Amino acid sequence: MKKLFILSALICAGVLFSATAKEKADYKYEFQEAAVSYRNVLIYKVLDQKDAYIVMYAKGHREVGNVTIPKKWYSSAARTDSKLTFRSCPKTMQPYMTVISRDGSFERVIMTMPTSRNNPVWGVADSSVKVDDADKETLEIAY
Repeated sequence: MKKLFILSALICAGVLFSATAKEKADYKYEFQEAAVSYRNVLIYKVLDQKDAYIVMYAKGHREVGNVTIPKKWYSSAARTDSKLTFRSCPKTMQPYMTVISRDGSFERVIMTMPTSRNNPVWGVADSSVKVDDADKETLEIAY
């Protein structure tokens, strides 16, 4: 008798859940895909060179990727059209970089970094070496 009661309760619950799952939800607005998307990647090291920043970041879970970010993208004034922005990183967090895209094309990058240049994340690259991508207009990064 007890088994029959438990079995009938499970069947009733299954019927109720399947009936509610088939109903179409009535939303106020239609679904729209967002035009802006972002991706965060951890930063291992940033090398400061005279024309660009060379960023070593976590690519996937096992590899290290390199990307060059021109210094001309940075504007110290509070402009909204600059492609590079810096934020201070809290001491309890690792530095990271946020790459923002609009409609699939690069828009800007935000680097969350320690403010002290004495932090081991910051480094200095040889200024006599010519960086090839120091005058590029877009960021191409592999995640």
